[in-house]
Amino acid sequence: MPGIDEKDKEILRILRENGRITLTELGKRVKLSPASVKNRLEKLEKLGAIKGYSAVIDPAFLDEFVRAFFELRLAIDDGSVDAILSRIAKLDNVCAVYRRSGENQILIQANFHNTDEVKDFAGLLKRKYFGKNLERIEITLIIDTFKENWVTLR
Repeated sequence: MPGIDEKDKEILRILRENGRITLTELGKRVKLSPASVKNRLEKLEKLGAIKGYSAVIDPAFLDEFVRAFFELRLAIDDGSVDAILSRIAKLDNVCAVYRRSGENQILIQANFHNTDEVKDFAGLLKRKYFGKNLERIEITLIIDTFKENWVTLR
């Protein structure tokens, strides 16, 4: 990427593992002053390399015990789909929305309290968002997680 050097990449790798690291500790690890690290972080944020900061939360603590992936096959994938995906991405329980290659063009990851909510969400995708344009939904329920967001959980 233009404007990013190896030191910036090292900072990004460290942040990916620990977004709460202090400027002082980050500076020690990359052999820069905290002020230099702060300047580089501001630059990386402006460039869009850092899209935000968040905590990795166990969904069970929010009473979200069911994680599901929804693969959607659309009849027509035109410009109107982006607006729909943006609306879906704003839903509280939706963790990620992706366009993908292959037969199923859309992948949605979401958390739910129970499997009834999973079924309701699938129906909502059909009724409210895509209608007849939704040819097929494949739902995968996650039964165990070993690594997520670059954090090893086992």
